[in-house]
Amino acid sequence: MSGIKTPIQDILTKLTAIPVVNQDKQTVNLYSRIWNNQLKSLEDGKDYVWPRPAAFIEIISPVNFEAIGLGIRTADLGIRIHLVHDFYNQDGTFEQDLIIFDLRDQILANYDNPVNPGLSNYCPTGCGPMVCTNESQDPNHDNLYEYILEFVCNFIDSKGSPFDDNAGRFINTADTTMDMSVESGVPVQTPQTDYILPVKQY
Repeated sequence: MSGIKTPIQDILTKLTAIPVVNQDKQTVNLYSRIWNNQLKSLEDGKDYVWPRPAAFIEIISPVNFEAIGLGIRTADLGIRIHLVHDFYNQDGTFEQDLIIFDLRDQILANYDNPVNPGLSNYCPTGCGPMVCTNESQDPNHDNLYEYILEFVCNFIDSKGSPFDDNAGRFINTADTTMDMSVESGVPVQTPQTDYILPVKQY
């Protein structure tokens, strides 16, 4: 079980592992961060110059949860990936940017692709498979091009549950060294590995 921070970190780690070619023709890891309208801030001269290509993650709001029970909730989580890169007529087509589609294809590749692992069908912690449901291009861009991919995956949030791993109300008594012995033909089972005991609250 998980809170929202862990799956976000999982996706950032997955994106950062994707190799891309920068403006200096060097192969580097994709720069990945949480979205905070960095593109607008950069254009306004209010942000530091971050590496490109870049991918920024935005959790689409609002997130509408349904209660499962015992403080556990579920929702279809919308994850918006903002892809940003510089385009300076590298392929001789002037205003026609085709390079962005290569980056788009890298992100959309299946997560276990042996050559180019992307995000499709990837399951972050506490989530089901990620599926891309929407894409949008930038029809009025300058040298900075933004391409948006929107993924959806089911997410289970356990942070409001007393059964959450970090709730502090239960202790795990699992001991993989214990086993079963038999005396007088009657099986006597010592404690096994998959139960928890409540800690009494005072």
